[in-house]
Amino acid sequence: MRERLIEALQQAASEFINRESNRRSMITVTKVVLDRRGMRADIFVSVFPEKETHAATDFLNRQRSNFSDYLKSRLRVRALPHVTFLADPVVGGTIEPVETTEKK
Repeated sequence: MRERLIEALQQAASEFINRESNRRSMITVTKVVLDRRGMRADIFVSVFPEKETHAATDFLNRQRSNFSDYLKSRLRVRALPHVTFLADPVVGGTIEPVETTEKK
């Protein structure tokens, strides 16, 4: 049940973002983290170009009530979780080069 809710939240968030974004940046839902009781959900997104990440997450968090209404029309759950949109630190972070110790 929990995994189905996480998948449904990820799918609904992707559809909502596709519908509501202005398409100046590409926003992708990377993962959803649901607390143990199912009352809070953190939706992580990656944004391209990266410089638009802050603006995109601000926009999505301002649209939370609209997203909640969208969820109500799509999901049949007892209680909707409180949603927060966050930038995915793994996808948006910098990648450090790996030191190799090859013998030549």
